[in-house]
Amino acid sequence: MNEKWTTKTEAYLATTLGLAARFSSAPEAERWPLYLTEAYDARRCDISGRSFFALHVRAVEFTPETFAKHADWILQRTSLRSLFIFDALALRQRRRLIEAKIPFLCPDNQLYLPDLGLDLREQVKAPPKKVTQLAPAAQVLLLACLHRKIVPGEPFTGVSLGAKFGYTKMTMARALDELRQFHWVETEGNRQSSQHRFVLSGRELWEQARPRLRSPVTKRLYLEEWFPGEKFKAGESALEELTMLGHPRRATWAITPQQWKTLQREPGTHLIPEAAKANAHAEFELWRYDPALLATTPLADSLSLVLSLQDNPDERIQMAVDDVLRKFPW
Repeated sequence: MNEKWTTKTEAYLATTLGLAARFSSAPEAERWPLYLTEAYDARRCDISGRSFFALHVRAVEFTPETFAKHADWILQRTSLRSLFIFDALALRQRRRLIEAKIPFLCPDNQLYLPDLGLDLREQVKAPPKKVTQLAPAAQVLLLACLHRKIVPGEPFTGVSLGAKFGYTKMTMARALDELRQFHWVETEGNRQSSQHRFVLSGRELWEQARPRLRSPVTKRLYLEEWFPGEKFKAGESALEELTMLGHPRRATWAITPQQWKTLQREPGTHLIPEAAKANAHAEFELWRYDPALLATTPLADSLSLVLSLQDNPDERIQMAVDDVLRKFPW
């Protein structure tokens, strides 16, 4: 007698649901028609005080209608319901069995037993998506740590950071998941009361994270007008304030896409094509995140500034960027 399938079924029910299943021989099954004895290895089975015929399926190609006919034949002659046991089942086959209300069990995969009110489906979690570049919220948190807006080594909660930076609970959870992937953040406690802390800081954190960081700029817009009312200088305008770089040809400001929508409604706003940007008096950088989260008026934060200019081919710009990094208070 091959007991392997019964052992796997017992272990599955005990481990997953804490249910004790007891199998015993079924001598009456030896007198069943040949088409049944060839199709199934039959055992009596007791689960939570209910008795079934456990039928280990040898011929998976049967249709749900055929399984139903076999179960009905057994029920009329034994007064016991049937539980079909499969070694493996495709998702389409499982759906068809459920639609036909056929009780079945596939160890380590799925249990459908409406007699006991059970419909248990094992959910296999996909592995975490490998992060190559940080999402905007994760980048904000990391830069905030480098700017000491989050104190390295001190614990914080996702809720407190969400309130501080204006992100939802879900966005914070994803951002912290990304930072944990690289072991820059550690988490303690259960899901409801977890606390997090940055385990790296300063130059070490910057050097490790820089390949995963990207420019905050998603788009550059060039305008005829000068907009002195904007808050945060960016690009060469900010470099002029921080280094010995000469006066730029146009004023550059960092804004959010939402702020740009508001500015577009202002009278007299005239865009210039990029090909004619030399004639522009103002340049707007649309950022992935709000510059106000990290900036100190009137300049965008220096590390986001470095990232926004890291691909600029001008040697003067790159020398000024290096100067910003040398002066940064790591």
